[in-house]
Amino acid sequence: MITKRRDIATLLEVRQFIQENFSKDIPISAICREFGLNRTKLQEGFHQMYSTSVHALISNMRMEKARSMLRETEEPVKVIGMECGYKTLSSFTRVFTRLHKVSPTRYRVLSIRNEKLSEKVS
Repeated sequence: MITKRRDIATLLEVRQFIQENFSKDIPISAICREFGLNRTKLQEGFHQMYSTSVHALISNMRMEKARSMLRETEEPVKVIGMECGYKTLSSFTRVFTRLHKVSPTRYRVLSIRNEKLSEKVS
């Protein structure tokens, strides 16, 4: 259980750091070194404060950016994956499809179709 104000402040800083760097490769060990936390304190404290793991937060932020880019840009899927922190198209597609039950390309098509339908209704 985290009780020290310093630990809470540090975990808030870690979250801010992740928000600013989620598209980069940021290993847990690097976060621990950067913020002077051991792995257990980081992971347990993070879960206690945010009800999620460090990895899940990074993945969620990457997917949120990917969904937004797929809806709002015409960037190739490969470029979107790389901008969201994935090293290969296949890893991006695998993670995206597992979470959303459709491929990034299909998601884009469905988003465009839904947007056109809502324009017609309006």
